[in-house]
Amino acid sequence: MVNAKEISNFLGTTTIVVGDSKKVVYKISKIIPGKVGTLSFCKYEDGRAKGLISRSRSSIIICSSQISLFVSDFIGKTFILVPQPRLAFMKAANEFFPWRDTPGIHPTAVISNAEIGKNVRIGAGTVIGGEGFGYMPDENGELIQFPHIGGVIIEDNVEIGVNVCIDRGALGDTIIGRGTKIDNLVHVAHNVKIGKNCQIICLVGIGGSVEIGDNSFVGISACIRNQIKIGKNAVIGMGAVVVKNVPDNMTVAGNPANPIPK
Repeated sequence: MVNAKEISNFLGTTTIVVGDSKKVVYKISKIIPGKVGTLSFCKYEDGRAKGLISRSRSSIIICSSQISLFVSDFIGKTFILVPQPRLAFMKAANEFFPWRDTPGIHPTAVISNAEIGKNVRIGAGTVIGGEGFGYMPDENGELIQFPHIGGVIIEDNVEIGVNVCIDRGALGDTIIGRGTKIDNLVHVAHNVKIGKNCQIICLVGIGGSVEIGDNSFVGISACIRNQIKIGKNAVIGMGAVVVKNVPDNMTVAGNPANPIPK
């Protein structure tokens, strides 16, 4: 149980409580239909917000500071006004209404040749540290595999979903940087280096020796060719086929992937 003032104090000095600051909530819910005793949020800043709020039964609603002019119209409702409602709701929910198990490795995950940092989550069916795919034909056309004697380094606060495959390095290591989040059904090939706080979404295939800079986002079903370098703060669009290096701060999409004008 927590009241509006406590939530506001936790969220910081940029928040404003409108209504009863002592009103309490016991859990979180969607804004529609909402429920008495719950905390919700409204992401809109226009007339849609007014419509949602009028229909919601939630006791406390986190809203954008931009709608401060009309929230006072709703007698009996309590609001916490913030610059970014969705982010504020996420922070409050995780602080006051924990919904996740403690970090850890699912018992069905298979891990070898890996160093695992602190506060790491690894989902069911994930395989980390298997051999990478690297072959070359000999003089008779027989495929000879390149040695894979490296490992996998997973830094602190990384989250890896279910049925993910992360290959060990060939002669070096595959590295997943601190704070990075990897969704379900992603393949990370040998010697890949993913930076800090990246988001890699489901069905992505990352070829060998790819480098991805800090804070980058790789969308659903994107494919990144081996040896490609992706800069910091880059965005790789859904279904993109990346065959050229991507500079810092660039958004690309399509097949082959090309820059999207801002």
